[in-house]
Amino acid sequence: MKRTKMSIMALAGAFLLASCGETKKENEIEDGAMPMQNEMHMEETDDHNMDNMNVNLDDGAQGDLAFNNQNMEAVYNHYMHVKTALVNTNAEEAKSGAQMMTEALQNAGGNEEALNAAQTIAQTDDINVQRTTFQDLSDAMENMLTGELSSGEVYKQYCPMAFDGKGAYWLSSSEEIRNPYYGDKMLKCGSVRDTIK
Repeated sequence: MKRTKMSIMALAGAFLLASCGETKKENEIEDGAMPMQNEMHMEETDDHNMDNMNVNLDDGAQGDLAFNNQNMEAVYNHYMHVKTALVNTNAEEAKSGAQMMTEALQNAGGNEEALNAAQTIAQTDDINVQRTTFQDLSDAMENMLTGELSSGEVYKQYCPMAFDGKGAYWLSSSEEIRNPYYGDKMLKCGSVRDTIK
């Protein structure tokens, strides 16, 4: 019986590693540390609370982007501010970035879906609500960015584990995966699915 349980746990762990495209060499994982479901719906612990740390987990190289419109550039920069805050599990910084994004969207003649999502993130201190709403914000941003880049590319990235296995997308200026839905819990879970040029 004990061997059967160990075998099942090993298979489940192998499946989770394969679904996120990570190898054990890339990301050493302690037994039992891999979530079986989306942990962002679980209570945060001090081990994963990045609010009081000076570490920026979103340290991927940023590509050179140029926009056809300065207002859209401001909107995108504030989107990246929110994304970086979520990667770092910093609800207060995500709130601040979303407040600035709300203003930038209003100046850009804003997309209603993006504006509603940014306002929701700006009005809550709950990192789980912010992460859930960030999915809607990312969808709206993808539509807004189409045809707005004069040079460079934005990477559409995907985590298959987000939201209890439903999966979710986000946008990034870097090909390197920094997962805003899990932060330090599963930082590199995801893959590039498309590019916006």
